[in-house]
Formats: sequence, structure tokens, C-alpha cells
Amino acid sequence: MGKLLVVYMTLGYPNVQSFKDFIIGAVENGADILELGIPPKYAKYDGPVIRKSYDKVKGLDIWPLITDIRKDVSVPIIALTYLEDWIDQLDNFLNMMRDVKLDGVLFPDLLIDYIDDLDKFDGIIKNKGLKNVIFTSPSVPDLLIHKVSKISDLFLYYGVRPTTGVPIPVSVKQLINRVRNLVENKLIVGFGLSSESDLRDALSSGADGIAIGTAFIEEIEKNGVKSAINLVKKFRVILDEYK
Repeated sequence: MGKLLVVYMTLGYPNVQSFKDFIIGAVENGADILELGIPPKYAKYDGPVIRKSYDKVKGLDIWPLITDIRKDVSVPIIALTYLEDWIDQLDNFLNMMRDVKLDGVLFPDLLIDYIDDLDKFDGIIKNKGLKNVIFTSPSVPDLLIHKVSKISDLFLYYGVRPTTGVPIPVSVKQLINRVRNLVENKLIVGFGLSSESDLRDALSSGADGIAIGTAFIEEIEKNGVKSAINLVKKFRVILDEYK
């Protein structure tokens, strides 16, 4: 099987029709899995570009839009949102996710802020029939990375930067080499990958795929949806060089 392209987009960005056009175009041009970002109250682990995209879509009724997208594409769709926002109404939130036929959820704060309750929340999510995709990072101890790689559904998301789209002076290759043998799952690398060299470094170091979001939002902002779809196509071509 080839390398996986996980495409992120903030729900409804930059507007509903353009969002739908991008999502459909992304899948037609090689996206294997979709991550749909639900704007949080406080985006503490998102970079400035994605935070700005949240501001443009606040107040949007997310559920009808997700329902429409689910009808349009057949690839797995996971919601990316913060557990902190839904913890007091988690049962209702997960029921809604199941009702609109989302495949699963990725809570980036689960392993950071709720580590003591990891097993509890993992069970709650899976008992609803949903996938629990776990986010981890270089700051997580090796033993914990190994543990969560075995329980994370679809893939393990490994963020190589402290926030999305913000580079730090650490080699992507070094970061992936450290965890590759710890991960008993598909290793998807994201959070800060934007350049072609970053992608190639990740793939040549053993990543099973990449997750990209900031680059698409920036491209939409600068040059429009069609150009962002072409960027999906470009990344797909790069991934297909690494079988």
C-alpha cells in the first residue's frame, strides 16, 4: 500500500461552497483521509494560520455541513477538535458524530491534558462505534508513544512541531527516527510540515504518510481553492514516489 495523504481543512473555510469544492477536489486528487477542524473556544495547540481560519467560520452550524460532505465523499472523515470543549457534553457530541456518520475523532489535548483518563476516554469513544485517533509529539515519553500506538485507530498522528505550521530548528528526520520503531501502527507525521523537503524527509525516514493543513489554508487565502486543490495533487505525486 502507498503512503497516506491526510488532508486537514477547517469546517466551512473560507465559506461553505468553497469548503465543499476543496474537500471534493482534494479527495478526487488523492486525499486518503480527511480531517475536519471544528473551531474550538481556545486553539492552544494550533498555529496562527489555522487560528485565523477559525475566526472566519465561528458560529457556523457544523452538523448540516458535515452531513453534506459525508454524502459527497467516501474516504474516512475524522473530526479534529478539543476534548476540553466537549467534556461536559461528550456523550451528546459523540452521538452527533455517529449520527452524521463521521468515522472518528482526534482530540489533540487528550494525551497532553487528560493523560490520567486516557483509557477511560478511549473506551467511551470506541463504545460509540467511533475511531479514536491519538495525537502525540516529541515531548511524549517513549513508553507512552509505544502504548498509544497500539490503541490509536486508523493511524498514530505524530506532530513534529509544537503547533501547526510553526517551524522549529530540529531535524524532521531525527524526530521520526526516534519513534519509528516504537510505533506499532501507521505513523502519520504532521503539525508543521509544509515544504517539499519536510515531506521528503518524513517519508524517507519511515513515515507511512503525512498530514497537511496549514499549507492548504495559506494557498486558499493567497490564490484560491483551485490552486489549493492543485497543491493536493502535487503532494500526492510526491507521496507516490515512496511506496
